[in-house]
Amino acid sequence: MLDLTQFALYFAAALVLAVTPGPGIFYVAARTLAGGRAEGVASSFGTGLGGMAHVLAGSLGVSAIVLASAELFTALKLIGAVYLVWLGIRTFLSARRDAQPDLSAGSTIESRRAFREGVLVEALNPKTAAFFLAFIPQFVEPAEGHVALQFVALGFVSVALNTLVDI
Repeated sequence: MLDLTQFALYFAAALVLAVTPGPGIFYVAARTLAGGRAEGVASSFGTGLGGMAHVLAGSLGVSAIVLASAELFTALKLIGAVYLVWLGIRTFLSARRDAQPDLSAGSTIESRRAFREGVLVEALNPKTAAFFLAFIPQFVEPAEGHVALQFVALGFVSVALNTLVDI
């Protein structure tokens, strides 16, 4: 696998990317503001699992196939956009119904929903697939063997950092 210097470089780069605001952190912040800490943490773990779906797909080559096909990539972008618009509309309607949400703990049902939505928000984000395919391979050492395992390990580090920052 990577030597310590290469891993330190990867870790530093992944940390900088994790603290840079993006769609995931904005989704988590919105869930936290709308439903409290429990929903925010649940959505953080959901986006983490969605990120791991991209890591696994990337390690198996599925992401490369999607990115190489303009039709598949466009379909994924459209599905993701429609899902985010639907979440936004539902959030607005819910805010009108619940003028005073309980921000102390959040319900178990809403936390589960926040987790599921977090998975889908991240899993349907084609930019995440593109990012992992552009970033991680720079640090994989083919001569060391087990390329897919290296990809997964490095991807896990990146997803873990993102999740910790989101929380």
